Amino acid sequence: LDYLAFGYIIVSGLIMFQVEPESFNSLFDALYWSTTALTTVGYGDIYPVTVFGKLVSMVSSIVGIAVVAYPVTVYVHGE
Repeated sequence: LDYLAFGYIIVSGLIMFQVEPESFNSLFDALYWSTTALTTVGYGDIYPVTVFGKLVSMVSSIVGIAVVAYPVTVYVHGE
């Protein structure tokens, strides 16, 4: 579970870094954003501003929830 979430944070950060170069000055900023977005902390200090960046952000949030929620339910139910 941890590896899947960690991998998703990296992939999401890399995609956002390519899509929103004006909002994310470094790869670390994009990884910071993806970590706060996936953990639903969302400080709001860094965020996408373009329509495409916002679309990527929405898809990333939905997939991120699935990446965390699905393995947890499988683990809890033991299937």
